[in-house]
Amino acid sequence: MSWNQGQVTDCSHLLVFAAWDDITPERVNMMFDLTNEVRGFRNEGWEAYRQQLLGIVGARGTEANYQAAARQAYIGLGIALVAAAFEEVDATPMEGFDPEAVDAILDLKSKNLRSVILLPLGYRADEGDWLVNLKKVRRERSKFVTEIK
Repeated sequence: MSWNQGQVTDCSHLLVFAAWDDITPERVNMMFDLTNEVRGFRNEGWEAYRQQLLGIVGARGTEANYQAAARQAYIGLGIALVAAAFEEVDATPMEGFDPEAVDAILDLKSKNLRSVILLPLGYRADEGDWLVNLKKVRRERSKFVTEIK
């Protein structure tokens, strides 16, 4: 499912970040209802936002809703990367995999989920890693960041 890439085949742990296959009205309502239950009250502004969100997800369609949900998975990825760095665990985010194969292996379709990105975790083996001593290649900051003054 990842074309035998070493980061996946050799890692000690592999996190699969997945997203809802669609943001349905039932899922929106479930999250708002859960929030109200946990917080113990209903907020007028929060309920207005629920109605606004229901209108948005209803109008944009299944694939666009999945794409929006998939982008949310990257928030979790960012947090996982920071946590791995804090624990001094190597981590490599990867989109180079066959999502349909991962979905089948993990039976994600039955959970109404689709895989978005992989995060292999472990400790690098300096021996045998031909990349370890090579200089990192990064674009110049001015060609990567746009500053607005």
